[in-house]
Amino acid sequence: MLLNPPGMLEPASLPHWPYAHAVDQELTRQGIPPGAVRVERGYRYEATMRIVFSWDVSRCAGPGGVRLVWHDDTGWAHSLLRPDAVGAIPRGPLTALHRVFATPHDIAQVAGALVSRRFHLYQGEHHGQWEQAAQVRTAIDAFHLAVRAGTAS
Repeated sequence: MLLNPPGMLEPASLPHWPYAHAVDQELTRQGIPPGAVRVERGYRYEATMRIVFSWDVSRCAGPGGVRLVWHDDTGWAHSLLRPDAVGAIPRGPLTALHRVFATPHDIAQVAGALVSRRFHLYQGEHHGQWEQAAQVRTAIDAFHLAVRAGTAS
């Protein structure tokens, strides 16, 4: 479960915080074993908002761990973490999740399949979009405009 919000950041400084929180709540509700969560923002216009969920080898079936990364412009991707904790093996976009703001339920379904190594469970098509996507997208766009204008805090 996420801290509210993690670290010393104010929720208003993280326009994508509501999405990270909703996904974390759904992972918890579906019993996905807790992992590590990072919620980040960039200060340059080119930088994106990021959410990172990771599960080390102790939380996953099979060798190694799993990392899910969300970027506000491309959506969800995943990596398999090496068992020796030296690095990650990029696996690319999660093609099962067709929306940048996929529903937390769909993300939890895919995360559960990756953590349990039952890859066949996430082969389906998940086209749903999170109901608060438009509001969060508006907040992210406003953040980017403030960065360009030099007024972001």
